[in-house]
Amino acid sequence: MTEMADVTIVGGGPIGLFGLYCAGLHHLKARLVERLDRLGGQLEHLYPEKPIYDVGGFPSITGRDLVERLKQQAFQYPAEIMTGLEATDLRPGDNGWNLLTPGGTLPTRTVIITAGIGEFIPRRYQNPAIDAYEGQGLYYVVQELDDFTDQRVLVVGGGDSAADWTMAVAARARHVTMIHRRSGFQCHVDSLAKLETHPRVTLMPNRSLVRVVGEGRVEGAILSDGEGRELPEVFDVQRIIVAIGLIPGTALFRNWNLDMQGDAIAVNTDMSTNLSGVYAAGDMAAYPGKVKLIATGFGEVATAVEAVKEHLGR
Repeated sequence: MTEMADVTIVGGGPIGLFGLYCAGLHHLKARLVERLDRLGGQLEHLYPEKPIYDVGGFPSITGRDLVERLKQQAFQYPAEIMTGLEATDLRPGDNGWNLLTPGGTLPTRTVIITAGIGEFIPRRYQNPAIDAYEGQGLYYVVQELDDFTDQRVLVVGGGDSAADWTMAVAARARHVTMIHRRSGFQCHVDSLAKLETHPRVTLMPNRSLVRVVGEGRVEGAILSDGEGRELPEVFDVQRIIVAIGLIPGTALFRNWNLDMQGDAIAVNTDMSTNLSGVYAAGDMAAYPGKVKLIATGFGEVATAVEAVKEHLGR
């Protein structure tokens, strides 16, 4: 029989790792459950080489390096780390909760959900004329920035992720063009200002990717204008990064009888949910005025751990 934990953290991304550190500070008996085979969440699995700019004390740090620093910080204290194990259900138990997994039941007095947006899946075009080139010069997930050295690169998307990738690859690419289907870009003002003045970056609003051209590999792209009219010329490009968002995979938590706000879990100011002893932090938590930043999530999970301590009477 698995021992009772004071707190079980569901989700091993940056917020879950910082929560593990906070639990260690209070000498709570902590457990972390991560459905993937390694810790790090989106940063490790989708954005290992992407620069992160919004963490205090780091003007810029890659996702992989940030995860390593967080692991070093969290592992100062003993904790039970369970990777490759999915939490499938949450049910009331003696003195707390039972977290159900394919490997058995995990008893715990409290739970903090830090699962990001759940099963993070890059949003794909679902268009064979584009998706067939994935792994052949088209990327929904970037693992190595060296792939873009001295290449002509097209980045599709208008948000922060697209802007960050554009800045990251521009340092080594021959040229980077960032297109967005709308008339403006939705990334941070500072990112946009830097992109507008970068000598190897061109911003093209009112442009969409229609199809990819090439014999087995990306050799060009066909674009359309803001009215959906296909442009006649082939756009010269050798690499394409598609950054049009992630599909939230949070439906699982609806089955846990949690109050949801859209695709996230509704929380109070102490990060508590409608279930006693269950808390949420990071992108999974929703409340008025929410700002989705890693830095915000760090504060939220620290608040959740403090609430756990009070709940346990420590």
